[in-house]
Amino acid sequence: MNAMTPIAPAATASLSTRAMLVSLSISQWSGRRLDREITDEVNQQHNAAADAGRYNKLLLPKEALEPIVKIVSATRTDFLTRTLPWMDNGSRIMAAEAYLAHMGWIRQQKVKFDDAVNDFLAKYPGYVNDARVRLNGMFKDEDYPDVDTLRAKFSLDCKVMPVPSSSDFRVDMSEAQASIIRADIEEQLTKATTAAVQDVYKRVADVAGRMVERLNAYKPAKGKGDKAEGIFRDSLVENVRDLIKILPALNITGDPKLAAMAEQLKPLAEYDASVLREDEGKRRDVAAEAQSILDTVSGFLA
Repeated sequence: MNAMTPIAPAATASLSTRAMLVSLSISQWSGRRLDREITDEVNQQHNAAADAGRYNKLLLPKEALEPIVKIVSATRTDFLTRTLPWMDNGSRIMAAEAYLAHMGWIRQQKVKFDDAVNDFLAKYPGYVNDARVRLNGMFKDEDYPDVDTLRAKFSLDCKVMPVPSSSDFRVDMSEAQASIIRADIEEQLTKATTAAVQDVYKRVADVAGRMVERLNAYKPAKGKGDKAEGIFRDSLVENVRDLIKILPALNITGDPKLAAMAEQLKPLAEYDASVLREDEGKRRDVAAEAQSILDTVSGFLA
């Protein structure tokens, strides 16, 4: 397996025009509260240390916040899919050309989030009244914020920042010192860029590798009453189609090889999974295409 081609300094310098940093910020009310009195009571009943355990009350039934939780989870998952890792500060990176589509998606998720929050807040007073009965002696009015205070605890936003470069460095020091710091910044940028690009090729390798494995392992039922072996789901093909759609947003260096990868992946997504289950010839051909892509991509991974 050949090592991945190193990222040249010129490639990292061009990131300021080709890519942008994005960070997803989501806050939500947990609906839980530490009850110190119950915690102390339980620990004392069992002659345990004061820090042996903590009793966190579920202030509202789980289903009260579930719609919001599902939207938050889906948004976080999709955000990671649409972007690439970047250093260790929580930011992610994506191609600049995907900005409009990305922010359009963010707006859609924010509308879903806000609608779910508004629906929850409309029902909130009823949930609080029910909690008086459900929690009984553990109910405390001070555990429940008013609606206006609670609304401020929910937010969903995406911040966009430019990608820094070593040329951005300005400081009043000797040129020798500044050169050392610029070199260090350039090295960090190169490592981060290499890791981000490698993440894309790993995604390609993952979907191609799963397709090779699942299609070759599949054995259709031979007769009535028999069961097929190695069943694969529709997502096997859908995952490839999803990756093809987002590849342009992940090509932060404008790599022509990566740009061509979307075309190379298309034969893997040409047929629905149902067709591949029924047609042995197509299944064999697609598996061979997937293996070819996997072999090619392996050359870009260390």
